[in-house]
Amino acid sequence: MSADPSNPRRRLPALALLTAACVLAGFLARIWQLGKWPLAIDEYYLVSSVQNILHFGIPQYPCGGLYVRGLLLQYSSAALQISGLSPELAPRIVAAVTSLATLPAAFLIGRRIGGRDVALLAVIVLALSVWEIEIGRFGRMYAPFQALFAWYCVFFLAYSIDGKRSALLPMLLLSAAGVWVWEGGVFLVIANLLPPFIAHPDGRLRARDWKYLAGVCLLFIPVYPLAMADWLTFHSEPLFPPGYGTGPDTPSPSRLDAGVAPWTTLLGQPVWTALHPAWVAVAAVPAALVLWALRSLPRTSPSPLAAAGLSLVLLSAVLQQFALAAGLLILMTLLGIADLRALLRPAQRPIAIALLACVLFWTVFGLATTAWHQAGLPPLKAALLLGYEFVRFPDLLREVAMPWGRTVPVLASGLFVLLGAALIRACWRPEQTAPAERVILVIFVILLMIASAVHPPRHETRYVFFLYPLAIVIALTTLTRAARALLGQTPLAAAAAVVACLGAFALSEDFRPAHLWNIATEAINFRIGMPGRLAGHYHPRSDVRAAADWLRAHARPGEDTVINSFPAVDFYYRATNYYYVSDSDPRFEAYSCRRGTVQRWSNLPLLHNPAALEAQVATGRKVWLVLETERMPQLLQQFPRSQWTLEWTSHARDISIVALQRPTG
Repeated sequence: MSADPSNPRRRLPALALLTAACVLAGFLARIWQLGKWPLAIDEYYLVSSVQNILHFGIPQYPCGGLYVRGLLLQYSSAALQISGLSPELAPRIVAAVTSLATLPAAFLIGRRIGGRDVALLAVIVLALSVWEIEIGRFGRMYAPFQALFAWYCVFFLAYSIDGKRSALLPMLLLSAAGVWVWEGGVFLVIANLLPPFIAHPDGRLRARDWKYLAGVCLLFIPVYPLAMADWLTFHSEPLFPPGYGTGPDTPSPSRLDAGVAPWTTLLGQPVWTALHPAWVAVAAVPAALVLWALRSLPRTSPSPLAAAGLSLVLLSAVLQQFALAAGLLILMTLLGIADLRALLRPAQRPIAIALLACVLFWTVFGLATTAWHQAGLPPLKAALLLGYEFVRFPDLLREVAMPWGRTVPVLASGLFVLLGAALIRACWRPEQTAPAERVILVIFVILLMIASAVHPPRHETRYVFFLYPLAIVIALTTLTRAARALLGQTPLAAAAAVVACLGAFALSEDFRPAHLWNIATEAINFRIGMPGRLAGHYHPRSDVRAAADWLRAHARPGEDTVINSFPAVDFYYRATNYYYVSDSDPRFEAYSCRRGTVQRWSNLPLLHNPAALEAQVATGRKVWLVLETERMPQLLQQFPRSQWTLEWTSHARDISIVALQRPTG
């Protein structure tokens, strides 16, 4: 009897062997000389808190307040340090192990959605991904939370699609543990609400479903305070010096903040005072159409849940938040609550007409008026800004598209096209999309929207790192499906799909063999010669230990004054006397303690204005100032050139040490 060429186990044995080799390579890249280099800045914050745990038993700053980010990682690192690991290695080994733990979860998800080949390809990509490996060598909470999230998805599918009650407990435990790993874990508690609506898209929930929803809502009680409360001020004195924060707000430098939502300028204050009386009259037309559509919902919607969802879509359109409206329509279609295609049918034509009227009105109003944006904007820039106002919430453009397009444009473009194709297919042909794939798309879209709506402190790619395995699985499934559509269910199609997937990965910025081969070298670790944007994707690192070593060789404790202005240098040079950060610096609020007299992380006396720095120089002692090279001109402009000399700069040119001293005689 001849072998079945369609059997994947017989057809591509080489793929499994390649996967094993890639996993081994990824394992070595993650752990090779993992504790060799000093702490990165964000690692320093976590490790400093671990030292406080070792001293106080809780993550309490000496100056008051608590640091609750990544509590499970903090206590795991503390336990590993007690067992003998270095402060650098302890959190990194947790990140590396959890990064590897993501791979089997990605395999299980990939097999559910795209089959065995997609599962193996997903493992290959994630095992060799430079981003995955770099974050896996980074002693913070991102890799641990990604692993937790991936396994949460495995159990979520088992419970919501397969009906396995045994999967419920691990699913809930992982969601409860999520916020103890990263504050974004609250997203998983929100996702817990989905299973009843996946099982009953008509919204007709049973008593058991209501009990389930009531039970999972109880998780918000312990989770919400941990994620949202201001623990920095817990049992602490006022953080800032008297009078701090009374100045005017600094205008945003972003061109995207040059306007406000146009609907806010349609009416004056009080709201019944029309700034644009004629426009208010015109606005009555789309408003009437929206009311007409709302009145038609009870008889045209398949269920009360669909009517409620479509009402939210119409309300979003009225407030010109068309990205939110589109996201809600996509989610309702994927969940089977409503059908996006139904908007083209006569029964739901009022909804389509009302949505179109809102788009037309706000477009014309925004282009024809200027009260909603800064004066003097050219027409093209005003039009682009108007487009952004239409998709400001959730802010996918600023929180996802721009950081990804800036750092890894090829990878970002490829994922955008493939994820978009998967969503279009699933929404346009939901009956041809497997339930597991639709559920994964729902989780991906919901969490991407939430992550884009919460406005993190910086616009960086790592805040959606936890979604990367799902993005890879969906993208590989789309490529494999395209190959099968072109070549049929044949061994040739399977081989072509493998080549296409691996080729696409090889052409992206996420496949850099030289980077992995030299992962522990100084050049790679400190991003020497690497473009700044790409270094931001991996997270910048600085040789703070080298700066500390230089100070030990040149500074005279007790005679000289050492002022540090570069985070983590004080961790390696304990003879530091002061920490300097200007009260106009964005980091001041995170660093200031005890009315601006103590630096939070180092517990050093804090200098926070140029006069305090000048007072140290006025003592006549030699002052060694450690600072960021790019901030050096601004910081030293208050001193005559004769009073300072540049003594040392790191190989990466990011840290400098300056000697400050008044001339004698």
